[in-house]
Amino acid sequence: MRPVRDIAPRVTLYPCESVPPPVQAGAIALPYLPPVLGSPTIFGDGSHPTTRLCATALDLLCRQRQPAAVLDVGTGTGVLARIARARGARCIAATDIDPVAQSSARAHAALDPHPLEIHVGCEAPDHWGARFDLVVANILEMPLHELAPALCRALAPGGVLLLSGFTRLQTPALNVAYEHAGLRSEGCFTLAEWVLLRLVQQDLAV
Repeated sequence: MRPVRDIAPRVTLYPCESVPPPVQAGAIALPYLPPVLGSPTIFGDGSHPTTRLCATALDLLCRQRQPAAVLDVGTGTGVLARIARARGARCIAATDIDPVAQSSARAHAALDPHPLEIHVGCEAPDHWGARFDLVVANILEMPLHELAPALCRALAPGGVLLLSGFTRLQTPALNVAYEHAGLRSEGCFTLAEWVLLRLVQQDLAV
């Protein structure tokens, strides 16, 4: 029997073949698909610390700020985009360079009885311009350095950027890179050796 996973204080994942578990008021439960035999494991099943860091931060921000548009870069199974949709975001894009991940994200998004479609594709973060109130990128350190300008350009005025996928030792250099790109750190959060950075635009942050 596959496990039920609490990936954030108010977010639970459960196997799609199971009955949805009971959750407290204001919490959400999302089904997930079994792995396909012989296929590579797609990141975002809730077992990795960075997924849990991002899920917790994104869920909290969606409840506090109610962003209209959310971008999930390196979406994997699409779980972060699904949380944003469940929390009321009205425009959601989920991107990944891996076609298998894109297929997984679409299949997982289809499990939710929600009328809003999540756009899944391989576009660059700034493909839509400065549109997103909340951008989350849970990918490796090197792509985060390379994508810094594009991720910053994707933010709407006053938008928040959540970065994860790297360790404590890798954090200072990323902080510097994004400060040079025009953002300011609002906090560094850790789970085991993994880190999440929350950043905002320096001149528009309140």
